[in-house]
Amino acid sequence: MSEVKKNVVAASIADVVAKKVTEYFEKKDSKDEVYSTADGFVFENLVFAKNYAETLDDKTVTPHSKGKNIKVVDAEELTVESYQLTDADKELLQSGLESKNYNAMKALAKNLKLASADLKAETLIAVLTGYKELL
Repeated sequence: MSEVKKNVVAASIADVVAKKVTEYFEKKDSKDEVYSTADGFVFENLVFAKNYAETLDDKTVTPHSKGKNIKVVDAEELTVESYQLTDADKELLQSGLESKNYNAMKALAKNLKLASADLKAETLIAVLTGYKELL
């Protein structure tokens, strides 16, 4: 699987988890924290989440607190019109997707509301390359 596809899948899973967690907190008002695994399952109990995560390739368990805002973004909300690319942004996309331009890439990904598995330079390059291919 290409790096871009992996990041799109990770973003999709993140949206699914955010939606599940939000719905869970709406239904179970008494719980203040839940845990999710890398494949999108949500658990009330940290031990259960960790035990299940041991069966996965990605053993990450993420805590979610009711007090934190969880934003679910529908694909329809993400449009190029929501952010106007500057000339500097266009130049960065054309020829500047390199680790040395990390801060600019991070800012552009944030402005475009692009989801990524992490904020490592390699991941941002892959996500922005995927975005550039959609233009």
